[in-house]
Amino acid sequence: MGTNKVDVSHHLDVVREDIYAVDRLLERSLSSEVPIVKMMGTHLNSMKGKRIRPTILLLICRSHDCTGTSAIKAAASIELLHTATLVHDDVIDDSDLRRGIETLNAVWGENTSVLMGDFIFARAFSILLDIGDPRLTPIFSVAIERMSQAELLQVDGRHQQSVTEDHYFSVIRGKTSSLFGAATEIAGVLCGSDDTTAERYRNFGESIGTAFQITDDLLDYEGETDVTGKPTGGEDLREGRITLPIIYAQRVAEGVDRERFSMLLSERDVNGTWLEILSYVQQYGGLEYTMEAAREYMEKARGQLDLIPECEAKVAIEQIMDFILNREH
Repeated sequence: MGTNKVDVSHHLDVVREDIYAVDRLLERSLSSEVPIVKMMGTHLNSMKGKRIRPTILLLICRSHDCTGTSAIKAAASIELLHTATLVHDDVIDDSDLRRGIETLNAVWGENTSVLMGDFIFARAFSILLDIGDPRLTPIFSVAIERMSQAELLQVDGRHQQSVTEDHYFSVIRGKTSSLFGAATEIAGVLCGSDDTTAERYRNFGESIGTAFQITDDLLDYEGETDVTGKPTGGEDLREGRITLPIIYAQRVAEGVDRERFSMLLSERDVNGTWLEILSYVQQYGGLEYTMEAAREYMEKARGQLDLIPECEAKVAIEQIMDFILNREH
């Protein structure tokens, strides 16, 4: 990962009150008169993430002076959609830990967690519809469709050693980039963008999202559990996800190394072989190649920054982009 830590706390002061309002709306949205829903909602609120997607949405709106109730609701709906997908992902992956806290399925079981994820999806749509702008619903719907198809594509490719770079990018563009793109496109629409400009905003967000997921995958090779809040050190591979560092290293490895590397990857249980797998990834430049791919996508995003007026909010967005490339969690 990058070598310089990026502190965005000062620059985020420009939307601090908006983020606080989003958090309060999320707490209300994850509550219910049904006791088990209320308990699970409280548990999810204790797993608060970085709020990168809603924060970028709010910053774009702030840069165009179009803040207010609609922006708050849009940001909350994006975060709720993200939360719902994480709940379902944890069930699919049989994950016990997220952000350093037990997952819903670890506490309440898979069936109950799936239903809670469905509940959160419904709440996300309800808040979005409450904004009263018919242009937003198709953006949301397309994102959900793309995310669902990408999840199916990923599941279908599990434990397949022959996963290609094209397959990898198809998955992350659908699972991660589409939601970033929806957040920035919705911000653009709320700020009065025409169709062409709204599309540029979507492309801007999708490029950031792709870079974000690539660096997230790198954390499995370089991160530490007490920092990332989730298991690292081959966890993706244990769950059958072949990510870019391995895809690249496997492609360029030669001779007996290629044969040995291939054999190691064919094993379902990598607990005893992870360090050897990692050594091949390092030897053949998988980490450097992956980091360069993240930088390239972030440069694509920087090419769209002219969409945003020069202001403190824009500086904050640029700081978030730097944070993504240099993050440790």
